Amino acid sequence: MKKKLTQLPVWIAYFFILLFCYAAISKILDFENFQVQIAQSPLLSAYAVVITYGILALELLVCFLLIFRKTRIAGLFGAYILMVLFTVYIYLILNFSEFIPCSCGGILEKMDWNTHLIFNIVCIAFAVSAILLAEEIKIGRSKTIITLIFSAGLCSVGMFFLYQKSEYLIKRDNGFQRRFLQHPILKDKTYDLKLNSYYFAGFNADTIYLGNYTAPALLTKVFGMKAVAQSNLSLDHKDLRIRRPMIEVIDSVTYFYDGTVPIIFEGTNIINLKEQNIGKTYFRKIRNLDKDHFVIAAYHRKRQIQTLGILSRGGKDSVMLKPELLDKMQEGFFEPDGDLNYDRSTGKIVYVYHYKNKFMVTDKSLTSKQLYKTIDTVTIPKLGLSHLSNGNKKLNNPLIINKRSFAYKNVLFIESDRRGKLEKDRGRRSIILDLYSTSEQKYLGSISVPNRNEGQHVQFTVHDNCLYLIIENELIRYRFAQNIMQHFISGEAENLNQSRHQ
Repeated sequence: MKKKLTQLPVWIAYFFILLFCYAAISKILDFENFQVQIAQSPLLSAYAVVITYGILALELLVCFLLIFRKTRIAGLFGAYILMVLFTVYIYLILNFSEFIPCSCGGILEKMDWNTHLIFNIVCIAFAVSAILLAEEIKIGRSKTIITLIFSAGLCSVGMFFLYQKSEYLIKRDNGFQRRFLQHPILKDKTYDLKLNSYYFAGFNADTIYLGNYTAPALLTKVFGMKAVAQSNLSLDHKDLRIRRPMIEVIDSVTYFYDGTVPIIFEGTNIINLKEQNIGKTYFRKIRNLDKDHFVIAAYHRKRQIQTLGILSRGGKDSVMLKPELLDKMQEGFFEPDGDLNYDRSTGKIVYVYHYKNKFMVTDKSLTSKQLYKTIDTVTIPKLGLSHLSNGNKKLNNPLIINKRSFAYKNVLFIESDRRGKLEKDRGRRSIILDLYSTSEQKYLGSISVPNRNEGQHVQFTVHDNCLYLIIENELIRYRFAQNIMQHFISGEAENLNQSRHQ
């Protein structure tokens, strides 16, 4: 019996050699996927590159130490420490992570996380037994136990520290590394629109309204992703030189805008729209706030900067511009350009800069300002400006950081063509949406939506807890999983500034 006990550490050492050799070889054979999995870890994302190489080196080193009798005790201690680290990591994943990433590769991939935790605890018990029974131990059993407990405590503290530091880096000062959420959307329905010139104009119950870039007055209604009806809008002011028209449908009200005229048409009868007595100023972008107010992005000639403002129906203060809301470093016309959003659930106006890693959140009266960062690292716009002989400026292939965006129930969805670390070809045949909170500095994760080819015409929006996309001529609806919907707030924002303008 005693001889069998003395041989037990040897057999356990062989077990760990097989385990770590298999694990290391599996990682080496599929190293790119291993790096991606670590990069998606909610605890280790910020250190993915260092950790992937470090784990491989440690596993191979432990195998080497376990082979030889003179170094076997060091190898068993190494195996013990590795298993403690892996166990603490799984515990953190199960109890503190916002989502559960994919498991390890190889045979261990078949285990769920709870089973994996039990497996690791059994391995720790094997390592402890082997160390305590090994004849090579010279410091005594009590000191050995104290050393094991101290080592486990040190590993736990180190892993907790790594987790806290990684969370800080990934959410506040990240070197542009995404965390892709697991199974965040489920494809529901598709509809062939036949043409690729549509854009989302709005929703009313289960009806989707689409505008058309090539036919500005054409409004298309898609009923329940099953049938289509089209109407030509009739404007009561015919002699207009429309250049940049846009349609927006809010519930049962249809708006027709053109900021180059400038003019706003409105009608509850979808076909016949009437010109509105709303503040006359040129605008680049516009969103309806309520029945009497609109938020615009315009150019403030006196301050020479793009600005946000409020247009009101009639009255002396029908145009109110706030040039201090948008920042610039040098150039004020192109640099602050961005995407204008209004979240009806929160009453927040969200402005997403195209050329830098920031977005701004304000209220309906434009009296507050919160500036948040995205996970991208570009803080200074790269516009490639050239100065023409007539004194004008021209953009030359600017670096677009945030392509399109949509704010919905306290979550901001930003489409980005920029590839993060370890993504390689992910962005070529997928549409990447990065998700952020609009109430605090918090990156929520990213969604990868399949796309057949790079460079296709893409539009997206969010409605009724669903993601809608137009990819070329195909209208697609995805349903969000719980790991996305948990971030949505419920309710409709009150009209916060209606009384102020009356």
